[in-house]
Amino acid sequence: MFQMNSSVILQQPLIKRSQQKRRTSPANFKSRVFILTHTSLNYYEHRNGKVRSLRGFVEVPRIKCVEIVTTDVTIACRNKYAFQNFPSPQVIHDNYFLYIFAPDKESRQQWVLALKEVTKNNHCLMPKYHPNFWVEGRWRCCCQTEKMAAGCTLYDPNFGCKGKPLPPTPVDNRIQMSHLDQCWAVALYDYTTANSQELALCRGEEYLPLDTSELHWWKVQDKNGHVGYAPSSFLARQSEDSLLTYEWYNRNISRNQAEKLLIDKGKEGAFMVRDSKQPGKYTVSIFTKSLGDGIHTVKHYHIRQTSDNPPRYYLAEKIVFSNIPQLIHYHQHNGGGLVTRLRHPVCSWKETTPMTAGLSYGKWEIDPTHLTFVQEIGSGQFGLVRLASWQGTRKVAVKMIREGMMSEDDFVEEAQVLM
Repeated sequence: MFQMNSSVILQQPLIKRSQQKRRTSPANFKSRVFILTHTSLNYYEHRNGKVRSLRGFVEVPRIKCVEIVTTDVTIACRNKYAFQNFPSPQVIHDNYFLYIFAPDKESRQQWVLALKEVTKNNHCLMPKYHPNFWVEGRWRCCCQTEKMAAGCTLYDPNFGCKGKPLPPTPVDNRIQMSHLDQCWAVALYDYTTANSQELALCRGEEYLPLDTSELHWWKVQDKNGHVGYAPSSFLARQSEDSLLTYEWYNRNISRNQAEKLLIDKGKEGAFMVRDSKQPGKYTVSIFTKSLGDGIHTVKHYHIRQTSDNPPRYYLAEKIVFSNIPQLIHYHQHNGGGLVTRLRHPVCSWKETTPMTAGLSYGKWEIDPTHLTFVQEIGSGQFGLVRLASWQGTRKVAVKMIREGMMSEDDFVEEAQVLM
C-alpha cells in the first residue's frame, strides 16, 4: 500500500504541444508525465530505464487562464492518442500558451477542473480567452492577426470548480506517484557484487531506500522489486535540492580545474556547475569560441539568490527559478544573457568509483588464501604491515601480529575497533 503525497494533486502521462517550433508537425508533440501540485504544473520526460528528467514547469500563481480549446484543425500527431478534431486544455501563463492533450473526456475534465480550482484566486487572471487555436497567423475563433490580442470569449475562473468531485486517481497513478513520495535515489556508479545480501546497481537507475540506518550500506529496492544492500556512497537521493544526480554538477573543483576540463572538451557551450568558494553558493562555468578570431575563453557566472524565503535563483538576467536544476534547464534552451546557451555538460568526479566501507556488506572475515602478498610497508613492536592483493582485484594493507606479542582476546578486540 502506497501513501499518496497530499501536495500532488494530479499525475498522468499526457501529450504536450511544443512552444518552440513554428511549423506544426508530428515532432511538435511529445509524451510527458504531468504532475500538478498547489504551487506548480511540472512536466517530465520519462522513458523506461532512464532517470525522469524535468522538461519544464509553470508556476501556478502565474497562470492566467485554463480552458478547453475546441477546434476543427487536424492535429499532425502520430502519438498514442487520436487527436483529430479533439478538444484540448490550454494553460495561458505569462505570454505563453501551453496546449495539453488528454486521452479521453474524463481525463480532460479532471485536469481542467483541478487547474481551475488552484488558479481561481490568481491576481493575473484574464477577462477573456481564445477558444480556438492560433494557426497560420490568425486566431481561428475571431480572425485577429495579433497573437497577443485580447481574447474574444469571457473567461469564468470559477466555472466547474464547485461541481461534482474529481474522478479518483487510477491505481497505477498511485504507484507512479510513490516514486516521488518515497524520495527515490539514483545510482551514481555501476556496482557489481557476488554477495547474495547485496544488490547490484546500474548507473542512472532509480532505487528506493528501505533502510538507511547504516551509514555506509543502505538497504534498497530496484524497480523490479529486488531487495539488497548497496554502498551509500554510490547513491544520491533524488530531490530538487540535490545536485549530485545531474551530469553537469562538479563538487569540490577549483576554478583552474574547471577551466582545464572545459578547454579540453573544446566544444561551444561546454559547461558545468561547481561549488563556489563561499559555502552553499554555486558557479556556472561555460566554454565559448564566440569572441571570434580563433579566441576561446571560459566565462564564470555566479548563481545568485533573491531575498525571498525560500530563495529563488537566477544568472545573468533576473529570470528567476525555484531551484538550480530548473535554472540550468532553462539556459540549456535559452541564452538568457549568457555568452552562449548551455550545450554540453562536463563532469569529472563521477568517472572515479569510490571505495566501499568493507570488502562487501557484512563481510569482515576473509579466506587467507585469497590474499597475495606483495611487500612489507611498515613494522613495529607488535607486528608488521604488508601490502597485498585481495582476490587479485583490490589492494589491501594486512596487519600481522607477531606470535606471542598479543593475546587472542586483545587481538579480537583490536579487530573490532578497526571494524
